[in-house]
Amino acid sequence: MASRALVYCRMVKASLISLLAIIMASAIAQLASSALLTSLPLKIANIGGSTTDAGLVAAAYSLGFLAGCMRGVSMINRIGHIRAFAGAAGLTALLILMFKNTDSIFLWTALRFFMGAAFAVLFATADAWLNETVSDEVRGRVLSVNSIAIGAMAIVSQIFVAHFAETRIEMLELLSAFLLVAVVLLCMTRSVPPRTYKTKRIKFKEIWAQSSVAVLGAFCSGAIVTSLLTIVPFSLSKAGVGGSTTALMIAMLYVGRLLFQWPFGSLADRMDRRWLILGSSSLITAIILIVLIADPFHGWNSGFLLNYQLLSLMGLLLVILGGLSFPLQSICVAHAFERKPESSVALSTYLLFIWAAGSVSGPTLIGVLSPVLGPLTPTLLLIGLSGSLALYTAYRLYIARQDFVRRVSTRQLITLSSRPYAVNQHPQPYDK
Repeated sequence: MASRALVYCRMVKASLISLLAIIMASAIAQLASSALLTSLPLKIANIGGSTTDAGLVAAAYSLGFLAGCMRGVSMINRIGHIRAFAGAAGLTALLILMFKNTDSIFLWTALRFFMGAAFAVLFATADAWLNETVSDEVRGRVLSVNSIAIGAMAIVSQIFVAHFAETRIEMLELLSAFLLVAVVLLCMTRSVPPRTYKTKRIKFKEIWAQSSVAVLGAFCSGAIVTSLLTIVPFSLSKAGVGGSTTALMIAMLYVGRLLFQWPFGSLADRMDRRWLILGSSSLITAIILIVLIADPFHGWNSGFLLNYQLLSLMGLLLVILGGLSFPLQSICVAHAFERKPESSVALSTYLLFIWAAGSVSGPTLIGVLSPVLGPLTPTLLLIGLSGSLALYTAYRLYIARQDFVRRVSTRQLITLSSRPYAVNQHPQPYDK
């Protein structure tokens, strides 16, 4: 047992060494993406823009990301992984520099659309490269390291934005430089890029038939994460919690992501990944239900010291929620690749597209359902998303169990029928 664990550790180490440049390049790109996601709304507010303007720019990025996912497969297969990543990163760096030369909301909307498409190709390339190169035995752990690096850069990006709050032009120039550094890192990788070839187009119904839990999980993961990032600051603000305390609580979600990602990745390599998806979604549902019933912010006092115990409890819950929700995407991707897809690029891009669709759907559903369900809409939506994922995963595990029992029974019948005597027959004794 110990020797087997040692072999897996060596496989993980060898994979990480060869793929370190790709992981770091993807993480640096995430730093630029997260920094822009926070800084651009602040810039719009500084120039006198409205909430509608900020929403328009954000929506343009999401639509561009979806468009990039749709067209990314053919581009990566046509020009290869390295050139696709380098081209997308270089285009993004150029678009970032164009932001400092204009204050036009309409031009910013167009720039963010193309930037979203470029980031989609960039991340799809990195995901496809990792998933096609890594073996099934260590895929969960390698993807966990990639997610940890991305999560750490997301936290660093907020520190980066705070440091350059007064000098945003310099920040844009540095972000462009970071993207070029990512290109240099990728070009120096020791890993051989996966072979690209023209394959038949994979249809959505084929992916759903092969790994429906991964498809639904990717969608719910995107919707749950974005809904959490919407509901937590909104609920804390409505309860009268201060801005600095709210920022601390949001940071707890990302801390949970960093703490849980590696243990979840290690578990995913040692068990049926659907059980891990079932457990995570069930716990998310249970925690949100407890928060809904307990209503911990009833009678909240804005003084920090008077609410120290409540804040400590909420911080712990948010760490657990972040740790359960953020790793769902990588677990679903690892589960989907168990089926050995004909085109890893197509599968990675499809799952990224589905995750992005969930990210767009979460806040959209909150806005649409709020007039009907009132202030409980975000909480009820989270319960519905995580609960539906848990129920469907449990259903698929039940179906898989029934199929397994049926196959075993059929195999036993075939084995028994091939014997010289039937089960209830015995050779007759010798009759003198």
